Amino acid sequence: MNKIEIQDPKVASKIIAANAESDKRKAELGFLGKFFGSGENVRLYIVGTIALGILLIALVYTLMPDRYRSADFGLKEMWTLFVLPVESTIIGYLIGSRSKDAGS
Repeated sequence: MNKIEIQDPKVASKIIAANAESDKRKAELGFLGKFFGSGENVRLYIVGTIALGILLIALVYTLMPDRYRSADFGLKEMWTLFVLPVESTIIGYLIGSRSKDAGS
C-alpha cells in the first residue's frame, strides 16, 4: 500500500479514526454481515436469498431427466408439499413485515 505523508495532525487523526471505525464495523458485521450488509433491508436480502435458493433447487429437480428423480418424491409432491408452501410463507412474511413497518 502506498504511504502518504500528511503534514496536518488534525487530518491524520481523522484518517486514523475513520480507519478504526471501518475496522470496528467489519468486526461487528461478521461473515453474514459482509455478505448481506446491515440496515433495515437485511431481512429482505436473507429471505430473498432463501426464496431464490429454493426456486433454483426446484428448477434443477424439475429439469432433471426422469431416471435421476426419486420414484417416491415426484414433481407434484415437491411443488405441492415443499416449494409452494415455503414460497407463499416467504411472500406472506415480506408483505406482513412491510405493512407493519408502514403502519408504525
